[in-house]
Amino acid sequence: MSGKSRRAAPALGATGLVLFLALSLSACVLDVPYDKYAIVYGVSDYQTGIRDLTYADDDAVAMASLLAGQGFQVLTKTDREDVDELPEQHASKANLLIDIATIAALAPKEDDLFVFYFSGHGGQASSGEESTGGDGLNEYIYLYGSDNLSNLSLAFSDDELVAAFSPIAARKKVIILDSCNSGGFIGNELEADGEPSSLIEGNGGIVDLAARAIRLYANFDGSSADIPPWEALVLSASGEREFSYESPEEDPVGVFNGPLLYHGVFTYYLLQAETEGDLNHDGWVTVTEAFAYTQDMVYRYWNYGYGYPWDVFSPHVSGGPVDYVLLEAR
Repeated sequence: MSGKSRRAAPALGATGLVLFLALSLSACVLDVPYDKYAIVYGVSDYQTGIRDLTYADDDAVAMASLLAGQGFQVLTKTDREDVDELPEQHASKANLLIDIATIAALAPKEDDLFVFYFSGHGGQASSGEESTGGDGLNEYIYLYGSDNLSNLSLAFSDDELVAAFSPIAARKKVIILDSCNSGGFIGNELEADGEPSSLIEGNGGIVDLAARAIRLYANFDGSSADIPPWEALVLSASGEREFSYESPEEDPVGVFNGPLLYHGVFTYYLLQAETEGDLNHDGWVTVTEAFAYTQDMVYRYWNYGYGYPWDVFSPHVSGGPVDYVLLEAR
């Protein structure tokens, strides 16, 4: 039994110096006190036309709890059957725009940190040309009410998402997406790939993964489409042409040979970064460290075991020549 894809489908169906520089950046970030804000959305209960997910709402609840424990002011929306009659609680596009305005009204300072997390369906569509440098397809996250894949008015495209966050004054923005095709939100053509060769050639270890992430940060030109690194760092569950997966809900016949994670696979390991992701042991987990730990765990325990060979995928990261502290190590 394979994991469930988070692609929106019809209901029927270098090392050395580079690493040292990368992992030393966190000390610089902490010189100025700053506040932290987050919006966390998870959609499991979709409407007609898109099959439901099992754990996206649980992903959001767990991530909101982690961020709140880290001192973030968090606005959370999830969709379960028990909120169907409460439109103000829906993880919808309309409510996301309201929550963005609420955060903006709190007047974050430029040095503050803002995180947006989404767990749910994602996909691609030909809906007009992307900005220069794009691939001709827009990537989308499907929010509550996205009940028709041909009607994208209730979904958020990559370009729309970063534009929506522009009223939030915080310069340090991190977007975390546990959805299919989410690597396409990254304005970095070196990262917007399909199945990476490392899935076939083998995992080089967590140190090599972190160093590779920083090397990819060097792709910092002005022609990037999607979400450019100067607007937000993006952590995505999968590549631009990949699906992401959640673990099976149950395995009554013993076909699935791995543990039942009760989360999206990417989110399950990302949640562990708080306690396991401090690679340089300085007491802080940066975006790069969270990526390196999460990607390594996805490779080790999903791609080379339970998901192989059909359900493999690779988390991706974007960025510039800086790294942000994301979490305090616990």
